[in-house]
Amino acid sequence: MSKQTKNSADFAPPSLGYLLIITGVIAFVCLAVGFAASSDNLSATQRWVLVVFLILFAVFSVVASVWLILRESRRAAVAKDNREFGWEVSSPAKQQSKLNSAVSEIAASLKLPDEQLSDLLSAYIVAEDLALRQVQQEAKQPITRHLSIGSTEFNAILLKQDVITCIEVTFLVTPDVSQAKINAMLKKIELAKKTFNQNGKRARVRLLLVLVTQLDQAEETKLRSSLVKKFASTPVDVDIRLLDFEGLQKTYAMD
Repeated sequence: MSKQTKNSADFAPPSLGYLLIITGVIAFVCLAVGFAASSDNLSATQRWVLVVFLILFAVFSVVASVWLILRESRRAAVAKDNREFGWEVSSPAKQQSKLNSAVSEIAASLKLPDEQLSDLLSAYIVAEDLALRQVQQEAKQPITRHLSIGSTEFNAILLKQDVITCIEVTFLVTPDVSQAKINAMLKKIELAKKTFNQNGKRARVRLLLVLVTQLDQAEETKLRSSLVKKFASTPVDVDIRLLDFEGLQKTYAMD
């Protein structure tokens, strides 16, 4: 089981801030009611209307704060539960098989000779690494790479409170993602969601598909259009990110 980095925000008492709000509201209402009751500028009817309004305001504030406390407590409990899930690191053999399969698919589409496969392999490894760096930078959360949920492998997993984001990275050199590949990804995330449900986990599972591209503007526009159509209806929550390979290298690997 991989060791997860613990975020201090997950362990902060979620109710403290809301309890302070409740105390402040009650104190304010008590002072306001006392002021209204003693004010000579208000008629008896106006006093009662103001008192009733303040009491209702206090009740609403307390109910809302209690609801927020319960919601945050539940999310904290789910986050703790998710960290204790039996995560498994994908074996080197499985990682190698997945990587070689992806590289072979690209090489076949480009009709590359065998002597260029090593260069493509290196480029793919760099693209995946830089893409995951960018995802982590934007999320401001630690991610764990190459984890399996049951028999389902993902490039990385991001745990954030009660949401589990399964991350898949694909390197594209043509403006097309086959429907078969998309269906395979959706099947993986559905299987992961089913695995969590069978283990009694209450987290929301989503897929983040990161596409690292080497495309010109026209090709990228074509790719975006095709993705909108292919992901028009999905049974799970899917987020798609397009990242430019050259831009990633300038950000993380070049001066």
